[in-house]
Amino acid sequence: MNRRSLIAGAVLAMPAFHVRAQGGTWPNREISLVTGFGPGGGTDVVARSIAVHMERTLGVSVLVRNTPGAGGTLGPARIAQSRPDGYTFGLVGLSALVVAPITMEVPYRPFESFDFLGTTSELRIGFPVGPSMPNIRTLADFVAEARRRPVTFASTNPGSAVSFFELQRLARFEMSYVQFSSITDAAAQVAGGHVDTYTGTPEMIGLVRAGNLRMLASASVDRWPEFPDVPTLIEQGFETATRQPIIWAGPAGLPPAIRERLTTALLAAARDPEVQMRQNTASIASRVLEAGPTLALIQQVRPGVEAALRSAGVARRAG
Repeated sequence: MNRRSLIAGAVLAMPAFHVRAQGGTWPNREISLVTGFGPGGGTDVVARSIAVHMERTLGVSVLVRNTPGAGGTLGPARIAQSRPDGYTFGLVGLSALVVAPITMEVPYRPFESFDFLGTTSELRIGFPVGPSMPNIRTLADFVAEARRRPVTFASTNPGSAVSFFELQRLARFEMSYVQFSSITDAAAQVAGGHVDTYTGTPEMIGLVRAGNLRMLASASVDRWPEFPDVPTLIEQGFETATRQPIIWAGPAGLPPAIRERLTTALLAAARDPEVQMRQNTASIASRVLEAGPTLALIQQVRPGVEAALRSAGVARRAG
């Protein structure tokens, strides 16, 4: 066999890199990765690490488009309203799919407007306090204080605060809820003594270590690796936890070949040791699920989330 035949055989044996699509091959230009939150938070860490890996896999630029606002629904709306050509995809999140539709009007249909690609990770939620509570050292202290005086808590959307709403019910006290468009803004307000607590994500780690905040509990299903001595709410007698899976989707109607290619690149990025190391450094748990198990997880968590929000009075009332 001559050299030309060997080269031809090798090329035929290689996996196809491009997918044929209307107007040429896919991808042949930059891809937008949309996230519904601002830079600096946990979702941004995940989005940027995933984007870097996907660029190497797909051979085109994958640009992170931060689209904060409206309780994290502007990003999903941007995805849902995009052309289903594979050039726009991103994070939709449990809040956008379950929480927002029962707490506000949303410009998309939670499940019909998207083609789901999978889950890559899960954000941990912390329960910190700051200078407004100088004498509070434990969750029991916080509960006692909340029964004595009005307290406030913050998040970017009600979905990330499910365990905070539930804690009020279980411990029999009330808090006032304040919503911010950026989790870093919420953190700054608590660290500055203007709000009592908030749904802490990775930006909280440095603030706790610097002494600006004190961690009273993990509001997730497990303890934070950075604070192994701080128990969960469940371990402290309150059966509640906030689930924050990072779910990915494109607009409904993606061509099957493009959807498969996007999914493969996304989940390969999620399993990459370097990507997982970056997430672990930010205390974000790796949770790699394909589209089917992702939808199953949503349906498993959905009833408890909706019940918590309705009992807290933040669900939108019909009429």
